[in-house]
Amino acid sequence: MSRGTQFFKHMDDTDLPGFFRELADALENGGTGELTCVDDFKKFKIKGRIDFGQVRLDMKFSSAQECLAPPEIECEECGAFKPAYKDLKKQMKSSFKTLVKMIHEGVEPPRPAVESFLDDAALMVTYAGYGDEYYDAFTAACSTFREAYESGDITRMHTAIDALLHEKGRCHAKYA
Repeated sequence: MSRGTQFFKHMDDTDLPGFFRELADALENGGTGELTCVDDFKKFKIKGRIDFGQVRLDMKFSSAQECLAPPEIECEECGAFKPAYKDLKKQMKSSFKTLVKMIHEGVEPPRPAVESFLDDAALMVTYAGYGDEYYDAFTAACSTFREAYESGDITRMHTAIDALLHEKGRCHAKYA
């Protein structure tokens, strides 16, 4: 990481108090994931607005020193570090929810949300023991979604996101 962190989140307005509690805890005790190093801020900015029936928070944190997230799990295949599975799934839930809502409303989702979800999905299938038998079908559905998004065809995106919902439901029926 660097001296600055910038990210955005979409959430229901009812989830806003919980997020601010999580932020307060990260400020007091140090954060993880996207809130890593927020306790070392020298300045921050949080902006919120309603987008498509959800609250969109844009956040920027500048740290006093260079911020390096502590490694949690070593990825043997890639030589990099990956987050705890629970943290990854929480992050995916946020981006996937945005994709589903926007596409079902007939609106093309923002590229950062799509890329975040697809990158996290590719990382998720490297974890053993969390539904491995569903990973191939899920990866294929992600590939179809990527192609649909790149085409700009909202109808194809709708079909692809529904296929991802189906794959998620199959796996979570057994493992959630």
